Amino acid sequence: MSETEKTLKPGIRTSSAKQRTLLAVFTLLIALFVILLSARCTPKEGKIIGYGDRAPGFSLQALDGKTVSLADFRGKVILVHFWATWCPPCVEEMPALEQFARSIRAKDFQILAVSVDEGGAAAVAAFMQKNGLSIPVLLDPSRSIAKLYGTFKFPETYVIDRQGVVRDKAIGPRDWTVPSNTSIIRQLLEAG
Repeated sequence: MSETEKTLKPGIRTSSAKQRTLLAVFTLLIALFVILLSARCTPKEGKIIGYGDRAPGFSLQALDGKTVSLADFRGKVILVHFWATWCPPCVEEMPALEQFARSIRAKDFQILAVSVDEGGAAAVAAFMQKNGLSIPVLLDPSRSIAKLYGTFKFPETYVIDRQGVVRDKAIGPRDWTVPSNTSIIRQLLEAG
């Protein structure tokens, strides 16, 4: 073996070892990024509430300053709707939800629109007034109730029966003027 070959082979091995080390570090960084991203996109507390689960109780301040509790509506069919004024699909959905609320007018039905806006009552009240909305709004700026329900994408809606059990859940916007999207609520109301 010539002197040149002896010096090249160790250099090739060193280069190959460096490449493997860089590849391992790069792979490790990608894995770490995926883990962190996944942790950020999932709820931090509790389980994700879904069909058949008991709806967690809560109390929140309403736009008028009064404290409202889910327990206040025991025995009614309740639609709990998590939303925000900064969320384009939420903003688009609110007029249809308002129209549905006005059309149903059942004394044993309640909509609770839970705003996760950090701006608080002033920002939400201005939005409601500007858009001519009258749906009851509760304020959850810390997102503590949203987290309790496992909600992390907005809008997200839960239909709760008279016994406090979740009977429907929608992730993303719905057109509340379409009968197929409101049939579960009407069925629960008719069941008495």
